[in-house]
This record gives sequence, C-alpha cells and structure tokens, in this order.
Amino acid sequence: MPALSDRMNYYQVDFFLGNKVKDFEIDLLKNDLADIGFESFVDISDNSFEAYCQQGLFSQQNVQRVVSDSLLTDKASVKYNIKFIKDENWNKLWEETFLNVQFGSFCNIRKSTQPYKTVTYDIIINPEQSFGTANHPTTAMIIEYLSTLDMNGRKVMDMGCGTAVLGILCKKMGAAYVECVDIDEWAYKNALSNAKANMVDICVKLGSSEKMSADNTFDLFLANINLNILLGNIPYYAPKIKKGGLLVLSGFFEEDIAELETESNQFGLRFYHKNIRDNWALLVLKKI
Repeated sequence: MPALSDRMNYYQVDFFLGNKVKDFEIDLLKNDLADIGFESFVDISDNSFEAYCQQGLFSQQNVQRVVSDSLLTDKASVKYNIKFIKDENWNKLWEETFLNVQFGSFCNIRKSTQPYKTVTYDIIINPEQSFGTANHPTTAMIIEYLSTLDMNGRKVMDMGCGTAVLGILCKKMGAAYVECVDIDEWAYKNALSNAKANMVDICVKLGSSEKMSADNTFDLFLANINLNILLGNIPYYAPKIKKGGLLVLSGFFEEDIAELETESNQFGLRFYHKNIRDNWALLVLKKI
C-alpha cells in the first residue's frame, strides 16, 4: 500500500483516440487501465476520456504497454497527455466537478453548499479526495438498486466505501447497522466527516476485509471496487453474508460478469440480478 503522501497525489491521463476506434475497444482499454491501477474515468467525447491513477500506482511504462498490447484497431492514432495533480489541486478539481445528483423522488446527493431538494433521502457528500459521489455509473446503479430494497432492520457492509455515500443511504433507509471499510486513510476520514454531516450512526473502519467485524454477518454486502480486488476477496466476503443475503458488486465491465459469477458460485453465491450502463456492470448474487 503506498504511503499516505503518495495516495493524496494523482496522475490524470487524457486519452485521445482516432475516429476508427470502436466503443467496445475503448471499454477494453479502460478495463486494462483499471488492471494497472487506474480507478476513475471521465468521458470527454466519443473518442476521448480522462483517467485517474494514484501516484504510488502510476507508471508511464505500464500505460504505454497497455496501449501497445491493446486490441485497438488503430493504435497509431492513440495520443495521451499526462498531468500530475497535487493533493490540494485534486481537492479543488472535485469541488469544481462534483455535481448534484438526483434519483427521482428517492434521493438527492449534494455538497453541503448546494441547495436542498425535496426527496425522500437527502444526502450531503463533501467528497474531498474520496471516490463515491454518484456521478459514476457504478455508484448510480447501486443506488437505483437500493431503492428497490426494504432496508428496515438490516445489517449492511459497505466495503471500499469511499465517501460512504452508500452506507449513509442504507442507514437513512432504516438499516439497523452499517459498517463501512476503506483502505485509504483519506477516504476513512472523509467517510467519518460525511456521516457526521448526515447525522447518521455508522461504523467506519480503516483497512480491508480483515477489518470486518468478527461477530457480524450481513444481510446486504456492497462492494464497488475493481475486478481484481473483488476476485481476490470474494472468499472473504462470502462467509460474512447471511443465508439469503445479497452481495452487490460493481466497479467492473460487462465482460467481467462471467468470471465473477464463476468465482462466487464456489462460495455458495448464485446469480440474482444484473444491470449494465455504458458497459459498466452491476452484479447481485444471493447466498444460498
């Protein structure tokens, strides 16, 4: 795990691709970039996007290798620019780009400086340097799925919680207990801050799957992370899910569903639901 000072700095890589490159090829390129540490993507146009990677995980050689080894039909047209974003500039970037996100009358997610809207669940998220603002399709799909569930009295795990937006929403929906875990110290502090801003009582922990409460099992287990981390941790997640409970996964692409489902089946988890948006996937599995 990189040092905190490294994790607070990011590299932004702007990719520009030729007109011959197809949508599915761009999705595959993003998938390959995620495998080398990139954790967020912002589409600028049909043929360009921004990608963000923590300083401690970034390697220009790896970026060039991914482009060279990709399945792009027109590799020669690929151009990219690299920008270093210091922690204070990263925070400013989030402040400038974070948008109020509303999900009908169900909930609204906003910064504390943005106006209140009349919805069932109003959530204040000041993202600072943490991910999880509901602007991304993965977070949005999970929120939409949560809107279909009865949360009253449930125990919920929000693994890789980022801002803790999902855990906070579950608590506001009536969950009896919500545990939020993130390996990033800044995310941990930000989750605590956001819980306080929303006046909810949730348990926030710094670490990974080893930090899950030994004496708790969960009705609902949320994990919006990347493919490799999910595959490596399903053996640890599955025993913490009650029989009949749900594992909700996102942070990966549609073509990854089969691999995740195969791994999950080994631990008593069976396909229950899926959703796709912009090739990002949501997969829900039920503990049998």
